[in-house]
Amino acid sequence: MGQFAVAAPMLARIWNRAPNWLRGVITWMINGKVMVGVCGVLLDDSDQILLLRHRFHKAGYWGMPGGWLSPGETICDCWRREIKEELALEAVVDTVVCHRATRRTLEFFLLGRISGGQLKIDPVEILEAHFFCAEELPPMESYHVRVIEETFNSLREAEGTGGVDSSGRTRVGGDEAGEASHYPGREVLEKAGGAKGDFPVA
Repeated sequence: MGQFAVAAPMLARIWNRAPNWLRGVITWMINGKVMVGVCGVLLDDSDQILLLRHRFHKAGYWGMPGGWLSPGETICDCWRREIKEELALEAVVDTVVCHRATRRTLEFFLLGRISGGQLKIDPVEILEAHFFCAEELPPMESYHVRVIEETFNSLREAEGTGGVDSSGRTRVGGDEAGEASHYPGREVLEKAGGAKGDFPVA
């Protein structure tokens, strides 16, 4: 540590004079690489969740629609794009539910609703798509089951405190008094890149 402290001023001068492209290459090489995934709880008007059986996932297991973030995308853009590509549906995003990190991945879980389109699966990636109620989920990764269960628990709590929007649907961004629910609402979603129409009605 002492030797590094002595060399630090000289290293800093060299670093600051290096061209941006070289600093970028060095930074890329010495830091870990993380893939960012986005998936979520996609509901219809009856609060049933749309789940998929994916060709390239564990056989017999179902999962939430989603995919990997592309350069320049927000997590909301990514989820809407994946839903459109895999299912030919349009969606609006209500809120960011949670996120988790592993050694090489960072996953964001969103909550949203179908807003248009007609269900048509992409046969290249998707084997089957089906709506399920929260109480009768198919075989899934345990963490995803927990995300769905907690999402529906918060929806029920919001419904019990009057947290509904002007269309009568349950709102998870906060109750009528403006108090926050379990999940981050409008502020977090705006930072995550939510577009117009992606927010629960205040």
